[in-house]
Amino acid sequence: MNAVILDAGEGRRLRPLTSVKPKCLLKLNDVTILEHQLINLARCGIRDLVIVIGYQASKIFEEIKKKHFDLEIEFVENPIYYKTNTVYSLWLARERLRDDFVYLNGDVVFHREILERLLKPHYDTCIAVEKKHVSEEEVKVRLDSNLVKVIGKDMELSKAHGEFIGIAKFSKRFNQLFINKLNEVVKEGKVNEFFEIALDRTLKSYDVYAIDVSDLPCIEVDTYEDFNTAKEIYPEITEKN
Repeated sequence: MNAVILDAGEGRRLRPLTSVKPKCLLKLNDVTILEHQLINLARCGIRDLVIVIGYQASKIFEEIKKKHFDLEIEFVENPIYYKTNTVYSLWLARERLRDDFVYLNGDVVFHREILERLLKPHYDTCIAVEKKHVSEEEVKVRLDSNLVKVIGKDMELSKAHGEFIGIAKFSKRFNQLFINKLNEVVKEGKVNEFFEIALDRTLKSYDVYAIDVSDLPCIEVDTYEDFNTAKEIYPEITEKN
């Protein structure tokens, strides 16, 4: 099992904080978001990683080198990060997606048990879902029991059962189909879409399950409000770890 983290974006809604550093290097207390994620992955036994970078990539290199993480980390660069989105960043890493892997949005702050639940062998392919009333901004899921039927931002709020929090486990067998869908989306020129557009297309031919993590602290850091909340709940995350 390896992991893929997408850290190419500019984090525009967090400017001026992200004018001087990428979002993943914002500090929660004494650790950055990236360091928090790497610690959780390592504690779950995942030591081979691919990080897709773009905006201020050199600062991410410096952070990794400075901290001396005991991990095998490969970097994939998205040179047009400023005009593309997660579907393109993940597509650039497609040759590294041939085996089982854990997927992480680069801005998600989460309790380690979320990863532990995904890694249990109940399902070969599954995503972490917080069941709740959702807003327009969130990546929404529609479920049939715990089977994911639809995923995306454009879903009607009344039809959504919760939010995909940006952490998933994808199997080698699933990836054969998923890479084809990533290729399809990029070929259509939809490089500024979220990667869930390819995931949604794959649902039609492969079962993907929702793992309920509603009882565990987690947040994606997109705005100042999110960042402040992440810093507030971080002690709770580390205490429960």
